[in-house]
Amino acid sequence: MPLVCPDGAVVAYAWKRQLAGQAGASAVDRTRLALKAFTDQKRRFFPHLEDEVLSHLHDGEPGVTKKPRLSASNGEQEEESLSEILKNLENEVPNMKVFTYRHLDWSKRASSLASLMDDDFVDPSKELNLQNMGQSRSSALTSVDQVAVIELLVPSIFRAIVSLHPAGSTDPDAVAFFSPTEGGSYLHARGMSMHHVFKHVKEHADKALQYFISVEPSKALSLLLRWIASYQTLFTKVCSKCRRLLMMDKSLALLLPPVHRPYHLTSNVGPDLQEAYHIGCSSYDG
Repeated sequence: MPLVCPDGAVVAYAWKRQLAGQAGASAVDRTRLALKAFTDQKRRFFPHLEDEVLSHLHDGEPGVTKKPRLSASNGEQEEESLSEILKNLENEVPNMKVFTYRHLDWSKRASSLASLMDDDFVDPSKELNLQNMGQSRSSALTSVDQVAVIELLVPSIFRAIVSLHPAGSTDPDAVAFFSPTEGGSYLHARGMSMHHVFKHVKEHADKALQYFISVEPSKALSLLLRWIASYQTLFTKVCSKCRRLLMMDKSLALLLPPVHRPYHLTSNVGPDLQEAYHIGCSSYDG
């Protein structure tokens, strides 16, 4: 029987089948998302349930087998927890300061940066002292499962913001780059810097994030943080193609450093050995 619209028009049978198929697909997607959310919440608030299931295996009872811990490309065990990822990053890149916040704590931090940057001259040691004081006050109150924002700071080079969703997970959902001399409410993982250099880096970082999530979702955060660390040579590393530090961006009429760092081989290349390219020298899309 053909579908009759309220205005009296008759919808063809093929259209009716297409509309019904779209509704069914939407229902499947909603169910899949709801199941994923339920599973994440169960692991977060009831971790003992999985422990009980695993304990039954030793008694010979049927249960869900525990997934083996995969090995990383360098032969080491794959990082699983957020604390492990951040600790290893600090050991590998000692020049980069790593701080964690809850959403509300980061909003306060961004506001404090705005007042600090009002000075004509910003002393990096002053900024780091304020950073360490704020971190020491919040560390006692913020546990790992409450971490929603990661700040990566290389003094005088860049400030990168990575947001996690849900909080406490190892799932990055946004990333942004800023100058260390910027401060204000726009400093967040989806914000945009006022400087053209970091605007280009932000666009490139969005592509890198999507690549890591699509290729290795379980290691996306670890790969993203190590890729961000490669930008500590943003203003000193020459282009791997033209061997120059600065190149004219014709659209902006500005001299820019190599703002592209390849992310396809991040797991196999350390931050210090990462290649750098100008926008016009990149040999691949992104």
